[in-house]
Amino acid sequence: ARLQPYQATPAYRGARVVESLGKVYKCHYPNRPTETARGAKRSPLHEKHVARGAYFRDVSGWEGVDYYADLSAGEKPEAGPLTWGRPSWFSRWAAEHKACREACVLIDMSFMSKFRVQGPDAGAVMDRLVTSRVGAVPAGVITYTQMLSERG
Repeated sequence: ARLQPYQATPAYRGARVVESLGKVYKCHYPNRPTETARGAKRSPLHEKHVARGAYFRDVSGWEGVDYYADLSAGEKPEAGPLTWGRPSWFSRWAAEHKACREACVLIDMSFMSKFRVQGPDAGAVMDRLVTSRVGAVPAGVITYTQMLSERG
């Protein structure tokens, strides 16, 4: 389906279409957040993210964490000025990425699609459709991978 059920509602489409058309001739900054039709989906961890100073952006209808403001320093979670360069919160984002490389983090991937594929040929079929070799992965294990089109 081209639209997810939450996107097919008149309220969502009405708000998002007006915003999208209003941006047609505006500068398309990479960090410009969408403002309408927000909150369609929220992770079970949403309130915990809020309490830690999360700034959210729309990720496939989900309120996804973009970065965490330093609440102890009085920072407020906000988009900051639009820019082609590094956003004002880049140092916070860089610190989070460094923590991922050097320590242990929990990443909320609620926005990612999840599929249950079952049956005797499920592994072989998936090995043809996705970039990872999932056919030999034991039951109960989740594998992050991409699904391919006929052109890759």
